[in-house]
Amino acid sequence: MVINKWLAAMLAFCLALASGASAFAADSVKFGMLRVPNALFVGMEKGYFAKEGITVEPTYFRSGAEVASQLAAGHVDIGATTAGATLYNAMVRGVPAKIVADFIVFVQKPSPNAVVVRKDLIDSGAVKSLADLKGRTIAITARGQFTHLLAGRAMESVGLTDKDVKLVTMKYPDMVAAFTGGSIDAATFVDPFTTVARDRGLALPLIDAADLLPDMNLAVLMYGERMLKTDRGLGQRFMNAFHHANTTLRAMWKTPEGRTEISNIYQKYLPRKNQEIYTRIAPAIGREDLMVKVEGQSGLREQLGWYAGHGLVPEKPKFEDIVDNSFAEKAKKSM
Repeated sequence: MVINKWLAAMLAFCLALASGASAFAADSVKFGMLRVPNALFVGMEKGYFAKEGITVEPTYFRSGAEVASQLAAGHVDIGATTAGATLYNAMVRGVPAKIVADFIVFVQKPSPNAVVVRKDLIDSGAVKSLADLKGRTIAITARGQFTHLLAGRAMESVGLTDKDVKLVTMKYPDMVAAFTGGSIDAATFVDPFTTVARDRGLALPLIDAADLLPDMNLAVLMYGERMLKTDRGLGQRFMNAFHHANTTLRAMWKTPEGRTEISNIYQKYLPRKNQEIYTRIAPAIGREDLMVKVEGQSGLREQLGWYAGHGLVPEKPKFEDIVDNSFAEKAKKSM
């Protein structure tokens, strides 16, 4: 009888241990994004997500449109993407996802994005300003995405429209090759590709995106149904860690030593033959408080209006239904 009681106690103890182990197992989160340097990698390397009991699995896509569609389908839990036409159209259809924070914003110059032009066109004087791009070929990643908006707003700033140029779509790496072959005249680029093209003598920035769209949300952080409904606690823990990472990245970028450390982090997750380039690219950072800007100049409402005005968003979603700043608000208080 004593032995049976002892066995029962041991069994209960083992079950309790097993239950405790599962309770403390790290939550795995799939994060959809483009292969661009950002604060996520800083948070992963510094252990901020691990401290919150989270293992982040970066999943890479070729464009922001793909990220949005994969988030809508539930294939990733969190997505970092530009708030373009594809995203807004999906939200009108009731996709269980919301914009919850800044991801990259134009808070300083140089910003991560620019309109770049083939170097030989600039050197020859054929292209001196945006107006000289009329009739020329400009590469964008996809219609209805930020690169399209940037090209359109660039043309509008000199009294033209995106119809006054020939727009072609391709991935960023293909744009570098297209500059080499001379098949495109300009592109709406993002770093590190802008710096790569400049280093190779292929293209030069003509205008910084921040000059055309100051204080703009280039990209936003989005939560899918799991983070919004199934486990909001997990969503908050992720935001706490990401807020910490964004704050750290903003501080590190201010010193040469900090940029060297950032370069080492980026090289670990996105290796390049020339690691030094990571010390010279424009910082991809969010606002200090990570709050999403809806109203005002370059806010999400203004961006949505541009897409709708070009027939790319037939029905506008309501921002009160698609933006949730509560995670960022709580994360700020936790710092």
